Amino acid sequence: MKSEYRELFDEVLRKIGRNILMFQQIEKGLKVLLPFVHSDASTKGIDSFWKYRESAKSKTLGTLMNAFIESADYNTDYFVERLREIVAERNKLVHHFGELEGLNILSTEEGCRTCITYLESQYEEANLFYKQIKLFLFSVLVFLRENYAESNLKIELLYEQFKAHIISDGVEYINLNNPSETVWENTKIVKLLRLAETNTDKIGDMTSLTRAGKFIKSQDPECTPNKYGIKTLKGVLKASALFEIDESQDSQQNSTFILYKSKITTTFL
Repeated sequence: MKSEYRELFDEVLRKIGRNILMFQQIEKGLKVLLPFVHSDASTKGIDSFWKYRESAKSKTLGTLMNAFIESADYNTDYFVERLREIVAERNKLVHHFGELEGLNILSTEEGCRTCITYLESQYEEANLFYKQIKLFLFSVLVFLRENYAESNLKIELLYEQFKAHIISDGVEYINLNNPSETVWENTKIVKLLRLAETNTDKIGDMTSLTRAGKFIKSQDPECTPNKYGIKTLKGVLKASALFEIDESQDSQQNSTFILYKSKITTTFL
């Protein structure tokens, strides 16, 4: 084989393996999640919970996805169709990939490139859904942590591990009932507060919260503290614990003047 063709061929195989692992992760996530959210398990007592959990272990992705659709608040045909398409894509990859028209991974460089493009698109769609599954699982862990962490130390460990995954994935997780559990690093409002630090006039090495508020409104009028269960931008600064805050009284205006700046984070190699 030519060197370039061999590299393309190997890339196809790597992406097939990666996508199969992604679909397996989705299946695994649903098996863990469904006992907590499906009405047949979560509302009928502890015995039903354990029975449903055991039966979920042997269910296929298609069956699991149908159960998830029954449980989740996806009330439009569009979202239901998207979820079922994930199952269809998994089946194409596992059972019919070599039969797809135009996807010939054995003969030409062009066929390999077409294949790679298809696999990338498939992975992006599956990964988006997998991130949603992780958000649901994280919500379950938040509940378990608030209610059972003292009696089960593993819950705290799992919570920290999942929170690290959520942060690294860049997913915006919002907890309206307990804003301290919101993953603030990934929220749009924190990103805009940081952007305001470089796009508004500074006072010393700090940024005026009033100016930042006007900047955020100009960028996205719908991005307000209320979206995150908090009344004010000052509340966001405090709840996130990602900023240094300086408050002073303005006697002439009879108001509080607030400055802030991002905390310096130290990473250890």
